[in-house]
Amino acid sequence: MTADCNDGPGPRLDTSEPDSRARVVAAATALLVRHGVSSLSPARVQAAADVSRAELEQLFPDPDAIVEAIVSTQLDAVFRAQRPRLDGVQQVGDLERWLLDPPTPENGCALGSLIHLLADRHDRGHRALADAFAQWKTLLAATLSRLQAAGELDRGADPGKLATGLIAALQGGHLLAHLTQDADQLHATLEMAFDQVRAHAT
Repeated sequence: MTADCNDGPGPRLDTSEPDSRARVVAAATALLVRHGVSSLSPARVQAAADVSRAELEQLFPDPDAIVEAIVSTQLDAVFRAQRPRLDGVQQVGDLERWLLDPPTPENGCALGSLIHLLADRHDRGHRALADAFAQWKTLLAATLSRLQAAGELDRGADPGKLATGLIAALQGGHLLAHLTQDADQLHATLEMAFDQVRAHAT
C-alpha cells in the first residue's frame, strides 16, 4: 500500500476531452487544483478550455455552476469505480478487502482532494461537496445494510454510522499518510476503523 493518494496535482484531468462541457470542467478542475478557487474567472476558464466566450456562457450561464460541475464529475468517477466493487460485496471479508486495497483516486481521494480547496472558500462548492460525500456515504451504507440483512452483521450495527466512520478513516488516513509519507499510518487508521465493523460481525 502506498501513501500517494494526495500526491501530484489532485483529481485526474483530461483537457483533451472533445465534448465542450467536459473540456470546460476538466480545464476548470486543473485551474482549481493548481491555483485555487479564485482562478475560476470566466476569462481564465475560457482560455484554459479553448472555447469561445459565447460557448462558455451557453454551457454555464452561471459561472458558479462550474464548481458544482467539478464536484459532480469527481463524484461520478468515485461511483463508476466503487459501485461495481461494493455491489459485489457479499461478506464482511469482501468489505475489508475493498477498504484495504491500495488507495486510488476512485476510492474517494478525488473528492477528498477538493476539501481544502472548497470547504469554507466557496459556498456552493462547499454544499456540493457535502452532498457528494453524503451520496458516497449512502452507497457504502447500502452495502453495510445488505450485509446486515444477509446475517453478516448483527442487528445492533448502524450502517449509516459505520459508513461515516469508514469514509472518515479513508480521508483522514490518506491525509495523515501523505503528510508523514508513511503508508503504515493509513493502514493503521483503516484497521482501527474496520474494527468497528468487525465488532458487529456474526
